[in-house]
Amino acid sequence: MRSAPAVLRTALAATLLGALTAGCSTGDGTDGGGTGTGPGGSTAGAAKPGRYSALPEPCGSVSESTLRRVLPDAAPEAYRGTPAVTYDTGRRGGCSWQGTDAETGSTLQLSVDFERVISYDPEVSDDDRAALDFTARAVAAGLPDPDAPHDDTADGSADDNAADDSADDAAAGEQDGAPADGREPDAADAPGRTDSEGEPVPRTVSGIGSEAYLDDRLSSTATGARREVTLAFRSANVIATVHYTRISPGSDTPPASTPLQDGAQRVGRHLAGGFDD
Repeated sequence: MRSAPAVLRTALAATLLGALTAGCSTGDGTDGGGTGTGPGGSTAGAAKPGRYSALPEPCGSVSESTLRRVLPDAAPEAYRGTPAVTYDTGRRGGCSWQGTDAETGSTLQLSVDFERVISYDPEVSDDDRAALDFTARAVAAGLPDPDAPHDDTADGSADDNAADDSADDAAAGEQDGAPADGREPDAADAPGRTDSEGEPVPRTVSGIGSEAYLDDRLSSTATGARREVTLAFRSANVIATVHYTRISPGSDTPPASTPLQDGAQRVGRHLAGGFDD
């Protein structure tokens, strides 16, 4: 039979254990599975992940019918495409095709590139990070920076001049068939402005993805001229880029801009249709 002191020690131990258990189960109700407003909780304020968690298969992203429109004289096997070498196909992928214009001997090249943007900032969503990256690319291509300081004084002078000429512009518009209200045509349908040498300048394009722009560049090669049209668009957290190029050997006439711009936009619209914007 145990002594009285031993029984007392046992009773005290049981009482303390019960008190500790009750304290752990009551408290403020924020255990490891709570809402997480403190350390160890969930990140309720974290930005949402991007809409897309995977990319299209690049060489299968452009239909053969579209390829035949932009590369009409390519060999049948050329329509299979050549995949770009990437180390993470879930983040980046691309494919290229090439053909020859049977009539002119020019080389036609098409390539597509997909990038799935991931934000590592918990306060910036993948979609928002992609939008920032896309804007940076557009500015690098030569489009105006939307965050650049704005000169209100210059705008005021321009507004005064515009007010003086508005009646004349409206009358002229009615005579030549242009809109009398002076509105610019839609960027996707407009041929685009040109620089001092008559070459197209970068412009935004509507109706393709969340946002898009087009860049048209003419350059010289050792044997002729090269024109490359780039059509880039963003769909949520994916940025897609189309390059459509014609290389004309030994020709005094540079490759025409309009067919390449039309072809690049055709491919861009086709790719954008695979997303659910």
